[in-house]
Amino acid sequence: MSGNSIFTRKPLAAAVAVICSSITFGAHAETAQMETDEQMVVTATRTETSLKTAPASMSVITAEDIENNPGITLGDIVAEATSVQVDLDSTRAGRQTVSIRGMDADYTLIMVNGRRMSSASAIIRGNDFDLATIPANSIERVEIIRGPMSALYGSDGMGGTINIITKAPTNEWQSSLSTDIATPNDGNGGQQHSVGFTTSGALIEDELFARFSVNQTSRDAWQPYTGIRNDKGEITDRSDITALEGRDTISLFGTLSWHATENQIIDLDLGYSDDERDTAAEYSGGVNESNANVKRNSQALTHTGFWGWGDTQVRYSRENVIDKNAADVGNSTRDIEELTQILEASATTYLGDNHTVTFGVDYQLSELTNEENITGSSAEAYQGALFIQDQWTVTDKLTATLGGRLDKHELYGEEFSPRVYLVHQTTENLVIKGGAGKAFKAPSLTQNHSGYVVASCKGGCDLYGNEDLKPETSWNYELAAIYSQPTWEIEGALFRNEIEDMIDRGDIICKDGDEYDSTEPGCVVSGTTDTYTAYRTYENIAEAVVQGAELAGRFQITEQWSINGNYTYLDTEDKSTGEELLERYKHSGLVKVNWNPTYDLTTFVSANYRGERKIDTDITQDAYTTLDFGTVYHVNDDVRLRAGISNLTDEAVSSELEAQGYVMEPRTYYVGMTADF
Repeated sequence: MSGNSIFTRKPLAAAVAVICSSITFGAHAETAQMETDEQMVVTATRTETSLKTAPASMSVITAEDIENNPGITLGDIVAEATSVQVDLDSTRAGRQTVSIRGMDADYTLIMVNGRRMSSASAIIRGNDFDLATIPANSIERVEIIRGPMSALYGSDGMGGTINIITKAPTNEWQSSLSTDIATPNDGNGGQQHSVGFTTSGALIEDELFARFSVNQTSRDAWQPYTGIRNDKGEITDRSDITALEGRDTISLFGTLSWHATENQIIDLDLGYSDDERDTAAEYSGGVNESNANVKRNSQALTHTGFWGWGDTQVRYSRENVIDKNAADVGNSTRDIEELTQILEASATTYLGDNHTVTFGVDYQLSELTNEENITGSSAEAYQGALFIQDQWTVTDKLTATLGGRLDKHELYGEEFSPRVYLVHQTTENLVIKGGAGKAFKAPSLTQNHSGYVVASCKGGCDLYGNEDLKPETSWNYELAAIYSQPTWEIEGALFRNEIEDMIDRGDIICKDGDEYDSTEPGCVVSGTTDTYTAYRTYENIAEAVVQGAELAGRFQITEQWSINGNYTYLDTEDKSTGEELLERYKHSGLVKVNWNPTYDLTTFVSANYRGERKIDTDITQDAYTTLDFGTVYHVNDDVRLRAGISNLTDEAVSSELEAQGYVMEPRTYYVGMTADF
């Protein structure tokens, strides 16, 4: 935090700012760490608490981490965090997916300053548009919760939560400019560049503040395919097929913060992004050229108050996502639009010296307009909730967080999600924590709509919605320990998620006597060579278990050398079949060695390991390790240069997986610069 903060000028304003960082989920979080080296977080409780004693397993990525990271998207930025898996989706030319603790990407809740982002129903395939909405320059830190937080945030975050906390403006005007260029070395396209600019300061000193960020990112399509042999031994030309789609994105984010009185703050957040994607994807009939254009407009108005009895927050947020020319065939011109409106109110009060009670309500209305893939009734649903949480200081060493949330869904009625979490400061260096809770996730607006249909299986089947779907529920258990010393730290955790009615795509169905041929693809009429489109729908898996263990640590070897890493073991099972869940790595890990030979120079080498994973009943991806190298040089206090190589080992997927649409980015060189002024 800069010493020029507005909150250092008035004692009361300073106190207000610290409290506000917890109430507004980080809109003013820069002030929270003025006088302490302890990392503070807000996502786990809605109130400020230290990372080590937060009632959840968490990781934090700071603004400095983001600046030194070669990644351009949020997916790149969080890829090194414990139990966070970032893959390139096989359904649409390598869009990124972010999963936590072995749960699908659909189970990762993404928030900005505690406000959920929602575009799952508008974007049919490979949705990574949420990961490119907030300019990296505007991010103060990213808080990652491993495991569900349904008691506080409701559905969607059954796997985990990523909360993007933006920087707060101060009285002094400050600006930064950054640019990055990344180039694959194989000569098949894929060049990427990004330019970002952020400026912030006081329009009226100590009263009205503004921050504005803009980021532009472009990538040429990566087209590495030259030809493959089909079953007849013939070479099939695939040179126009994109392994990574071309993209051109501009995103803007602005904030006005009015300190109306000494105890009331009004924040207005405005966001806009325009994301264009060009794809030439294979399907059974040939090549489907798509030119998707996703536009997002978001607004949020927040009032934060500080009273003698406690603190309050009331917020209205609106997000409109339009996926233009979005559907499943290249010549479609119909738009898909999702409008989400959320009204929420919460309060925190202190009962005696031992209880911090947070309670509130929220109401969400989602409306989907999709004439391309939905017929019949409109797709919309409302969901309301009441929640309460008590952070109870039982003793000087033991804290209990007790909470519960009652959701009321228009289609699925009431669902109560309780949670209990204990944190014990066993010694000065050892923290032991763990708990149990219930999570709830309703089907999306497309999954449960009987009139929804979209082409799937590379054109060989149609995927239908299912109005008989049940919501998913799970019981989740966790036991963790953190042991810290001045020069090293180690953290371990055991977790288990027992999921009932897990939603998945059902088996491919053909008519009686006919069989499905994945090489065509389609159903083959018995006794002929004729094929027709197969059928599949969403269905509930009776019970599934996702469990495992995590280990993470850091060690400052000398003043110049340090090492950090993490490892995750994952064990999954579909209880109805006894088989493991598909597309999960049983073993994954990261080791990163950092060298700081001088104050101005930082270098690193990291090894990222992924064990084998089962893609389908008869397809397995082999284990692999990628190496990354990077360096950051501080020319002076205001200018920083960075460069490096990602996937130094040039790992690639097998031809079998390549034919299924899976891809891995090749060896890539990058350079970048950030200047403050």
